Amino acid sequence: MPIKIISMIKITVLAAVLFPAMGAFPKGTGMTTSLPLDLSAMLQPFPESAVYKEADYHVWGAQITKGDDDRYYMVYSRWAKKGGDWLTTSEIALASADRIEGPYQHEKVLLKGSGAGHWNELMAHNPKLKRFEGKYYLYHISSKSGPTRGHIRDSQRIGVAVAGHIQGPYVISESPIIEPGTPAHNITVNPGVTRMQDGRYLMILKGDLKPKQPTDRMGQRVQAMAIADRPEGPFKMLPELALHDIDSEDASLWYDAKRELYYAVYHAHTHLGLLESDDGISWRKAEHNLITSNELERKDGLILKSRRPLQRPNVFVDNGVCRAMTVSLEARGGWFCVVVPLDTAK
Repeated sequence: MPIKIISMIKITVLAAVLFPAMGAFPKGTGMTTSLPLDLSAMLQPFPESAVYKEADYHVWGAQITKGDDDRYYMVYSRWAKKGGDWLTTSEIALASADRIEGPYQHEKVLLKGSGAGHWNELMAHNPKLKRFEGKYYLYHISSKSGPTRGHIRDSQRIGVAVAGHIQGPYVISESPIIEPGTPAHNITVNPGVTRMQDGRYLMILKGDLKPKQPTDRMGQRVQAMAIADRPEGPFKMLPELALHDIDSEDASLWYDAKRELYYAVYHAHTHLGLLESDDGISWRKAEHNLITSNELERKDGLILKSRRPLQRPNVFVDNGVCRAMTVSLEARGGWFCVVVPLDTAK
């Protein structure tokens, strides 16, 4: 047997023995090595500039996109601290910064509710901005009027607004792009979208585990999956849930080309967690499922503990590298957002 072939066999056998649990030979060529994604180990203390607040508004659900001008753009929800309500008066705004860690400056409001007679009557909330084929797709949720808060809650649906420039103007879909149904009932909210390897578009979204009436008590929330041929939808619900054994919210989604895996982050009240999937359809908890409990570290060493669970986690991926995670926190004075740096060497 030639010497080169013997050497290759020895290397292959040695790696398989030493790294069986580390994913030494992931899908693909079988000779590249990729450690399992560990966002917990990547979390870094954040600087003061990474905190985004507004004096008169609750700030919520930030997500970062890098523009063609190499600046960083943050889309987020906001509602007035005096007289506002996320379910009925929230709007989606845009801020920008020269550096990913900020400081961010408010630029403009991108979306509001469209008024009576529209599916998105009351508000615009929980944005996720994606760029596909040269256009910007601003996925979001909205609600309609109803006799009780339960009716308004159960009216929530997902739509998308499309623009040729990150600053708009955005044209809002005339109807929701996905409706509730098995296995996610009553509502379709909190979308995260990525392009699949086959060119289709994959969405993760939240619904209720069981059907109910608007006046019934809210039950367990679950993460469902949907697929569309086009980024503007319509999306079709898949029969298999991504996460169903715990009450969960606010998932975000991306594809990791290096590891050849789909990932999703979510919050489950006591912690932020990580899911993974080979195909975007069947999901499992990642090896390093726990990202963090409800606390973050500032650069000065202070541990910041949220009065309520950390919410709306979203990972900013730049050229295949996870560079930051945005989260929402509540403290005295209201809700605000933080850009948490990630150690790209891990």
